[in-house]
Amino acid sequence: MNIVITGASRGIGLAEAKLFDKPGNHLFLVASSKESFKNDFQNATLIEADLSSDEAIDSVVSGARSEVDHIDVLINNVGVMIMKKFEDLSGDDIDKMLNINLRSHILLTKGLLPVLYKSESPQIVFMSSMAAKTYIVGESVYSATKSAVTGFANVLRNELINKVRVSVVHAWGVNTWGAEKPNDLMEAQDIADVVEFITTRPASILVESIDLGNPRGWRGGQAPWSPN
Repeated sequence: MNIVITGASRGIGLAEAKLFDKPGNHLFLVASSKESFKNDFQNATLIEADLSSDEAIDSVVSGARSEVDHIDVLINNVGVMIMKKFEDLSGDDIDKMLNINLRSHILLTKGLLPVLYKSESPQIVFMSSMAAKTYIVGESVYSATKSAVTGFANVLRNELINKVRVSVVHAWGVNTWGAEKPNDLMEAQDIADVVEFITTRPASILVESIDLGNPRGWRGGQAPWSPN
């Protein structure tokens, strides 16, 4: 499979990249800096692109299309969380989350659709968040971006029916920052395993949406990572 993974140098994206880096796959791994890749990949093209800019998104599309004639899987994974109460967020904070968490997903999807159509079984996976469905202090704009990703994916699935399978993953409480005692948290590998499951289903099966959480819940108010 030819697979594009954004946000691929750390966290969930890195776990996905390691998992899919195997014979028979060719990966296009996107990160804001090539220096942020600390791993050696055997079957990958590394692409440096700050997906907050239209020019960088265009470079990802042209880079992938210059090497292969089709893309089988697009994993829109890149995201940023700025944890502050709404009144403490700056305009730059808000723009950064809107551009990276939402706008980049939409524009990269649009740019790669022509080469996704050339795959025998194309798929798009959007990494949303349980923040789209919950009310955690400090996640106002982050939650708004993830809710929008979920809404976009759900409509796109209907528009692309019988052409491209579209899935959305909602996860939260994922230890992407190296917590010393992550007993109450999932690991990035857990999410990568789920994405592999989604993308290896037969063409007759569509995983529309999947929710991944922790038994403790944190469905409202203060979570362990909320600002005081």
